[in-house]
Formats: sequence, structure tokens, C-alpha cells
Amino acid sequence: MLIPQRIVELIESNRLTKKGFCEKVGISVQTLENVLKGSDIGSKRLEKIALFFGVSIDYFFDNEKMPHSNIGHSVNGNGNLVSGDIRLNECQREIEHLKELLSEKERTIQILLNKN
Repeated sequence: MLIPQRIVELIESNRLTKKGFCEKVGISVQTLENVLKGSDIGSKRLEKIALFFGVSIDYFFDNEKMPHSNIGHSVNGNGNLVSGDIRLNECQREIEHLKELLSEKERTIQILLNKN
């Protein structure tokens, strides 16, 4: 759910007036007031605001972090903020394993080619 108060906080922390902010972002003051009262803002307007303040769109929402377990090469994210848990040594082990598999496949191909 959108938290309109976060827009207000950003406007105030950047020492802007609502009118000045609206002019810079390209929305009307009335639109901003409606959003602050709970009206739908629309993704394009919200994206403009996020870009203006240099925050992710996810910043404006109340997204509870879901508990998750790390299994192998999982990637966990919420909105447009993503983090992964792939570690270098895990990747290196996987590369070695894949090299062994490739070598085995090449040997199998050579055996099959020699039979013909």
C-alpha cells in the first residue's frame, strides 16, 4: 500500500514547497493533494517522483519483508530492490563441476564416434 506521507517527508527534507515540487516534477498541486488524501497516483507519476528524489519506487510502499531461506543460488527481492546470495567459491565449485561434466560428455562423444 502506498504511503503518501513518505512523499511529504521527501518534499520537506529537501526544503521544497509543494508548489515548487509539483512544478519540478510536472504534476499539479491538486493532483498531489489528492494523492496525499489517498487517491491513486499512477505508476508514471510515481516513477517521476522517485527519479526526482533518487529513491526506488519501492520506498513509497509498505512492503513487509517476507522471510525466506537461502537455497543454492537464490535471488531475493522486493519491488525493484534485489539482493542475491551467490558466493564466489560456490560459483568456482560449480564451474569445476561443469568442466568435469563437459569432459565426460566429450569422452562419451569420442567413444561413440570411434564405434562408427
